[in-house]
Amino acid sequence: MHIPDGLMDPLIAGLGWLEFAVIAAIAIYMSGRRIKDKDLPRIAVLCAGIFVAQMLNFPIGGGTTGHLIGGALFAIMVGPVIAIVGMTVILLIQALMFGDGGLTAFGLNAVNMAIIAPLMGWGVYTMLKPLLSRGEVQPGKTFTAGEAFAIGAGAWASVLIASAACAAELAVSYAISDGAYGIAATVSVPAMLGYHAVIGVGEAIITVGVAAYVLKVAPEMFKSTTSRPVTTMGIKGILSSRIAQATAAILIAFALALPLYFIYSSEGADGLEKTMEDAGVGEPEPLLTSPFTYGEDYFAALFAGILGFVAVALVGLGMMRVLRAGRPAE
Repeated sequence: MHIPDGLMDPLIAGLGWLEFAVIAAIAIYMSGRRIKDKDLPRIAVLCAGIFVAQMLNFPIGGGTTGHLIGGALFAIMVGPVIAIVGMTVILLIQALMFGDGGLTAFGLNAVNMAIIAPLMGWGVYTMLKPLLSRGEVQPGKTFTAGEAFAIGAGAWASVLIASAACAAELAVSYAISDGAYGIAATVSVPAMLGYHAVIGVGEAIITVGVAAYVLKVAPEMFKSTTSRPVTTMGIKGILSSRIAQATAAILIAFALALPLYFIYSSEGADGLEKTMEDAGVGEPEPLLTSPFTYGEDYFAALFAGILGFVAVALVGLGMMRVLRAGRPAE
């Protein structure tokens, strides 16, 4: 769902930047009070994990693929305010290092995937959870069907509503530019909603699976639980920490999933790309040529994933440290 350069009317792209700047400024201000020093490493690893997960497309049929957005998962695990900041870091690295999403359209991409998706996922989950489960999830407590449904519904809604926002942006761009930009509403709305209603099912399955696993092995990762202090003693302590274990698990899972990606999904178009094909719209030239690509073979993609993982983790950790500095925790 990454909008490229040149697809949107400049006025709509500018409004996207304005909306993003306002909401991001509020989120940055609020997040400093919510971040605890001991939580910084796990938030950074969560950022990086979502980045590599987004690299793996899954087929939904008809030559169309989808990929995880991760906004709902991020917000459910650490809260919507921190999720907005974390998802912004992911989108920045994708745009600047790998050319995934245009710079002129970055504001719109951030509004859709770093703001709307986390807020919608967290909102639906928060509303449904009290109705479907027996109170807050605690360490050692069973992951109930109600909890799973609330998480899955939030993840599905996050994708659908983010795609609806993108469809509206495409339609308005087309209307105000007399067809010079965007895609007509008669194509963009049904295509985007249709493709992403299916992609959202994949998002829901992945999100529920990750949440169930994390709640089982490390329930303190969730915002609703009390984080345990992280103590390390030298290199041995660092290597045996949950952060190191989580990093290794993410990268191993990524390496094992890459062959399936190349077999089933690497040549497919995602929901927005397929919508552009349906409308007969080619992808314009990017404003900036990125220094890296996601790779066209296994080892190149693995290198890109590891490089992106490290970059997102370091930038995310640095940004969170800056936000946390000098602010009393709530």
